Amino acid sequence: MPKAEARAPSSLRRTLTLYLGVLLAVFAVALLFAARDYGQRAANRSYDHLLVSSALSIIDSVALVDAQWQVDLPYASLDLLSMAPDDRVFYRVFDARNRTVTGYADLPPPPRTPSDEPQLFDAHYSGETVRFVVVSRRVSSPSAQAEVRVQVGQTRRAREAVAQDIVNRALLAIGVLSLLSLALVAFGVHRAFRPLVKVERELSRREPSDLSPLDARVPREMDQMVAALNRFMARLSSSNETLRAFMAEAAHQMRTPLAALRAQAQLALDDDDPEDMRRSLAAIDRNATHMSRLLNQLLSDASVIHRSNLQRFAPVDMVETVHQALHEALPQALPAPRVQLAVGVASSRVQGDALLLREAIKNLIDNAIKYGGDGSLQVALTEEGSFCVVTIADHGPGISPGDAERVFERFARGEDAAPGGAGLGLAIVKRVVDSHGGQIDLSNRPTGGLVATIRLPRLHA
Repeated sequence: MPKAEARAPSSLRRTLTLYLGVLLAVFAVALLFAARDYGQRAANRSYDHLLVSSALSIIDSVALVDAQWQVDLPYASLDLLSMAPDDRVFYRVFDARNRTVTGYADLPPPPRTPSDEPQLFDAHYSGETVRFVVVSRRVSSPSAQAEVRVQVGQTRRAREAVAQDIVNRALLAIGVLSLLSLALVAFGVHRAFRPLVKVERELSRREPSDLSPLDARVPREMDQMVAALNRFMARLSSSNETLRAFMAEAAHQMRTPLAALRAQAQLALDDDDPEDMRRSLAAIDRNATHMSRLLNQLLSDASVIHRSNLQRFAPVDMVETVHQALHEALPQALPAPRVQLAVGVASSRVQGDALLLREAIKNLIDNAIKYGGDGSLQVALTEEGSFCVVTIADHGPGISPGDAERVFERFARGEDAAPGGAGLGLAIVKRVVDSHGGQIDLSNRPTGGLVATIRLPRLHA
């Protein structure tokens, strides 16, 4: 199975919802971590304030009497910390030489020397993490002066409980907010894709022949897509109209020679005179030849329409194209005409379809051979400014001013045109030149004859 068939088409709606959902999930996780950090800091601020207050109360109760430390411990300050039933409280009073006056002598020392400001830190003690504070003060007496320090610690169970409670409340709020945001995202994606659904429904309700522009109100981001779709349908409509006109005109043009063929064949069947039968067969041959020429031109016209719509253009050397067109067109003409070829440039390149350009030049050469009289055929290739110019001149009767534009229409022929033509040659040339952004003009020579001039935008080196 090819990869293109095995791989299921992706859903833009699902992809957009997934990406927005992932973004919301990341945002929710970030909010959760922020709430956890906030809970920790809020719990620490509250309990640290109590911890510092207890240490200051204790240090206020320390006195220096006869060079001896006396501590009237305010147990109420410790009882305040003990309001958290799951926590344990530790304290220590010691001097500048780290000699314990009272309390737990094995409390972990602070990471740095205590200063006038309370010093808070965490340390591992008694099998768990404990939050400590150390405060220091200089105490004076009539006979001595010394520094005393107080260290108070509390386990972190109450802090963690408060922080976890904040996190749990935040988690509930984040969960509800995330669900609401996800619902809003789903609703927003649905609303965003609703114009596409409307466009799809409008196109589904249309008849196959309805290629009118879409008149749906769409967001600005979809304007270009709808405009491109309208342009595509306009081109498709134009192609369909061209095809319908081509089929109708082709049927009309083929119907007359076919009826003539049937009539002449019936006459030949009914004739007993060999001479009358020969004349009928000669007429059949002429009509068959005309139909063959008409059919070839119809097929050529259809090919030109198709390739012109494809617009698969590439750089084309017009010098080579003119030589190829002459090589293909002249052997079909008997007797072989005299040709004067004048190429004024070594190379002239245009952006286009080499096959179409060669077909256009061949049609002009064919017309010049058929209707151009007995004089020589003059073909020239020059450059004028930014244009590559191909000129084909003959010595025929020329063209009347009223026919100069009408002869480019499909199946249109000039008033003085010789019989046997289909009226498609110049229409083919016109379509090719227009598809290449060029111009074609027909004019009469002062000395007699028709001049066909093609101007095509050339590529600059």
